[in-house]
Amino acid sequence: MKWITISLGLWLAFGVQTPSASGWRCTAKPIEPCFKHHGRLSSQNGIALKIWLIGTTRVVGLEGTDLPPLVEKYLDMTSANHSYIFGDFEICPTEPDSPGVLRRVCVTGAEKLVVQSLVDSRPPFRLLSTWPKTEGLAADR
Repeated sequence: MKWITISLGLWLAFGVQTPSASGWRCTAKPIEPCFKHHGRLSSQNGIALKIWLIGTTRVVGLEGTDLPPLVEKYLDMTSANHSYIFGDFEICPTEPDSPGVLRRVCVTGAEKLVVQSLVDSRPPFRLLSTWPKTEGLAADR
């Protein structure tokens, strides 16, 4: 019992950040309050991961974000699963906003994710584990 108390005390003292319930984890320190925005997460050469903030002309670059395995497999550019991921992302700015400059952010969560393949013509599908439980919702995947 004493060991558990000491471990808990050390964990609190060092501020270890545990993964969120959704599997997303932000390792960078946000400089402003986080906000939720509908966007399209994509991978490409150069800045590895970007989110287009739908409804704007802005794109933000991810840094210090550990992605859940459920999402990672769709962002591998060499995979047959390479896709865009649309959804509502919890975005935490890690640098000040400067118009015309790609802003760095980390993501602490996402919900209502929809995957659209970039490799073949299969229809988009929902990642059901990211959708709220609703009666009568047809299972896509």
